[in-house]
Amino acid sequence: MTERDGLDQAAVYIILLNWNSAADTLRCLRAVAGLRGEQAQVMVVDNGSEPADLERLRSGIARWGLAVELVETGENLGFGGGCNVGMRLALEHGAEFVWLLNNDAVPHPDALQAMLRVMGRDREVAAVGSVIYDLERPERVQTWGGGRVWRWAGVARHHRRPVATGRIDYLTAASILLRREALERTGLFDDDAFFMYWEDADLCFRLRTQGWKLAVAGDAMVWHQRSSSLGHANPLKDYYVTASSRQFLRRYASRPRLAMTLGALGRIARRLLRGRWRNVRAIVFALWDRPYDLSSPTVVGAVSQGDGPLRVAVEATTLSGRLAGIGHYTAALCQQLVADGGATLAYFTARSWAQEPPRQPGLRIPRPFQWRKRIPLGRELQFVLQGRQLARLERLWRPDVILGPSFVLPRARAPSVLVVHDLSHLRYPEVHPPARVAFLNRHLRPAMARTGAVLTDSRFTEAELLHYFPEVAGRTHVVYPGISGRFAVAPAAEVETALDGVLLGDDRRFFLFLSTLEPRKNLAGLLAAYAALPAAVRGAHPLVLVGQMGWQESNFAAILTGMVARGEVRMLGYLRDELLPALYRRALALVYPSLYEGFGLPPIEAMATGCPVLVANVSSLPEVCGDAALYCDPLDVGSITAGMRRLAEDDALRARLAAAGPARAALYTWEDAATQVLGVMREVVGR
Repeated sequence: MTERDGLDQAAVYIILLNWNSAADTLRCLRAVAGLRGEQAQVMVVDNGSEPADLERLRSGIARWGLAVELVETGENLGFGGGCNVGMRLALEHGAEFVWLLNNDAVPHPDALQAMLRVMGRDREVAAVGSVIYDLERPERVQTWGGGRVWRWAGVARHHRRPVATGRIDYLTAASILLRREALERTGLFDDDAFFMYWEDADLCFRLRTQGWKLAVAGDAMVWHQRSSSLGHANPLKDYYVTASSRQFLRRYASRPRLAMTLGALGRIARRLLRGRWRNVRAIVFALWDRPYDLSSPTVVGAVSQGDGPLRVAVEATTLSGRLAGIGHYTAALCQQLVADGGATLAYFTARSWAQEPPRQPGLRIPRPFQWRKRIPLGRELQFVLQGRQLARLERLWRPDVILGPSFVLPRARAPSVLVVHDLSHLRYPEVHPPARVAFLNRHLRPAMARTGAVLTDSRFTEAELLHYFPEVAGRTHVVYPGISGRFAVAPAAEVETALDGVLLGDDRRFFLFLSTLEPRKNLAGLLAAYAALPAAVRGAHPLVLVGQMGWQESNFAAILTGMVARGEVRMLGYLRDELLPALYRRALALVYPSLYEGFGLPPIEAMATGCPVLVANVSSLPEVCGDAALYCDPLDVGSITAGMRRLAEDDALRARLAAAGPARAALYTWEDAATQVLGVMREVVGR
């Protein structure tokens, strides 16, 4: 017998309620699509949304290829009424369990399985709740399943930590798994009495009265956006909370009038302290059972920006000084966005902002901010100053969206899109400076919590992101970077002449390593592997290193010094971009045994020129390079050596890789990347 005995073939329906919040619903549906284990049926009940929002929901479901049954009520039946429509249909279709999940929630991939396990342990359990976290502050618990009702005082309070089952009066309907048998005996939500709020407490009280149990699955995590349907401070919320509490207290309080008054007075006092007079008026109207002007607040759903150019503010620190990997990414993406006419850009750094990128006149930042590495908390100071410049930019230029191409962004008023290239600081913290690791650990999660979408460079990085930060499910988008078209074009004669000067006239075909010289790129392993090659191979094919010196160069300095002295290794340092296509063409092969990559741009650039490539068989590289590369185990020096020797001695292998490379590289263009990024930004702005 197992914990799930009798549940393995159970039909489970997940029901989401949509009302003028298609963006939230689509985010939730994408997260639900990533649930592991039980194959649940998914139903979205549209509760009388505006036509534009309903169409956006339909088109999003089609675009993402989501397996969803869409049910339209045609009018707003309230939360309980809308959920009841879905539950009745689910029960008619044979559902054994129904999971009501708020459309502004993001479930952990294992959340459903965790709740079903609790159901399987005790057939007297009618409802199972989740541990609900704040989506904007992902480590803070909003609700541990449900809470307690003090009927004499007319108030309910969510539990924030684990409690005994006997202290749980209700489970919140933001995430609640319900058993069919219990619903058939007890009934559904009382939508005649409760339009919004307290319907979950009423259902739980009725279940407990009939002898059913409530439970919480402590390992079922759900992240929930606070009050997205009406807004946390909306007077309508106070009106419905107060009106529904009156209905609840009439049924369950021994002195309902006193309880109603005490509960309302508590809400009024809190609103007065915040100066929310309209909220006080709404509470008083509900307490006196008087109708409230329900048309005063408007809803949900920002107006679409249409097809005009978006005003995009770009965090541009990586464009200052010599460009490294993220700098090249940012420059190429921004150039393409402007070239396509889809966006107007402004750039901000810690020092200033302008409508020209930092490397051009108009933003006077000739060199990167080296002080961030030289003074205590330099990165933190830079981040604070970036926030101030962004605030100025927002005030004076009014962007539609903020683009963060380098992991983190300061807090902003406008919606944002964040790019996370990899999570090497979590997988391999030892290969990064401690200050960088501490900075990213402190700021990455809050930045992702604030952003509307997170872009990754590969499916591998997306999987890594969801492993470490499951709350971003539904907001991730894989957008492969592109490469410049110049890599597929034969270099000009003057470029070849300039490269001759850099190589000092040495016409030997060489093994090329191109990247920042730092531990994550496995330069120590490469040097050891090259040193193990036969002397004849080393003599015929030197190892050429191109790139800026990175962090912890002392790890490989000793072996590198001797190899340079013997003429086996050449260090060219940082080369101008226009020399790189010619450099790849001169190389025997690019060797790239990196321990961890989010994409891996140098191998694709090399492929575009017809340069054979040896890459590591880990992280994103197999996904990106496909069958157009030779692979090695980056942790096995012998494997790297064997791959290099094959490339040196096997002419047919080199010819095959040289032929396959350009076709593979052609899959990655900045035109495609910019189109996808612009689409994501428009989607975020439309929320």
